[in-house]
Amino acid sequence: MRSRDFPDRDGRAELGFGGPGHFTAELRVSQGLRDADPAVRAARGEEFRAESEHLVDGLAARWGEPFEHGLQGIRLRTEKGEIPEPWAGFSTAVAHACVWEPSADGRWAAVGVADLDPSDEIRLLLVVTEVPLP
Repeated sequence: MRSRDFPDRDGRAELGFGGPGHFTAELRVSQGLRDADPAVRAARGEEFRAESEHLVDGLAARWGEPFEHGLQGIRLRTEKGEIPEPWAGFSTAVAHACVWEPSADGRWAAVGVADLDPSDEIRLLLVVTEVPLP
């Protein structure tokens, strides 16, 4: 995933969405959790977080240890129009991410659970980008 070509233009793709210099893979998407009972949604969110931790462990074996990053500051700056994609969209959906600094090819990577919007499904996301983390 980290070495794949980026899309030529913004839009959806088979595994997610992206644009020039970035791609966000939707690795898992819940079904039927839009506006679900908060207790059910919270329980499923925990399942997604456990799956995220497992994914991070596997990726850490390949890419080295990530650093953990809360995205609230980026989210606040996104509201002011200061943050580029993919970080703008990622931060509005994800509260906390595990982030890998650029590899030899200059690409950042991040994993997070998109569960901030109760009117949307929960998603396990993997971002790969040439855009530096703000």
